[in-house]
Amino acid sequence: MKANAPEKIYIHPDIGGREFLRPWLHRPANNESIEYTRTDAFIEKADEFIGSFFHPDDTELRNCLLKKFHEYMKGE
Repeated sequence: MKANAPEKIYIHPDIGGREFLRPWLHRPANNESIEYTRTDAFIEKADEFIGSFFHPDDTELRNCLLKKFHEYMKGE
């Protein structure tokens, strides 16, 4: 199930204690903005990247590595 949230948000360090309706942004305000990425979006992109290094015949090895990667990223 896909999350109904942006893949990335940006927070500027200067807005921490101020009253804002929305302290996060869809684009960086400047070079000091901090980027946050949804964990599931990061894992999905990492899966694509890691999977691209395997030959199509190596699906068992690929799936084993990706399973261990998912467990590691989720802290299991």
